[in-house]
Amino acid sequence: MCRIKKSSFFATLLAIAILTPTCKTARGFYLGQRNLHIVNWLENGEKLMARCWSKDGSLGTRIVRNKEEFKWKFDEKIFFGHTKFECDLEFNDQGQPRRGRFVVYDSKQMVRRRSCYQNCMWGVGVYGLYAFDEKDKKWDYEIPWPSKNRFASSAQ
Repeated sequence: MCRIKKSSFFATLLAIAILTPTCKTARGFYLGQRNLHIVNWLENGEKLMARCWSKDGSLGTRIVRNKEEFKWKFDEKIFFGHTKFECDLEFNDQGQPRRGRFVVYDSKQMVRRRSCYQNCMWGVGVYGLYAFDEKDKKWDYEIPWPSKNRFASSAQ
């Protein structure tokens, strides 16, 4: 009888964990593989340099041409992990480099005003980053370029 109670208790806990979304999510409640997109929207037609990584390793450096994207897929660590992606982004703005370090996905904290589910899309423009809202099907201005025009010293 104890064995039945233990297994039903753990099954109930698992069901609650799966069915209850948390309030502090950066991506909404979605179980499945996610896609992260960094799209070059630079109005001046410049190429965008994107170097992205997680604690599991680097995704490499990509040169993203105007209107093209750098994208990757990942499975979120749902119960006992933390999924976080950061990117160093850079482009040439009228002869001057414009640089910034951005957290583009974090399973434990809100990095954008609107949640993303299966597709986390960021558009990069001369004024900063824009996030796509899958529910409303619209882009919102989210993050300006940093005021200091250099990367933080705490590189990966």
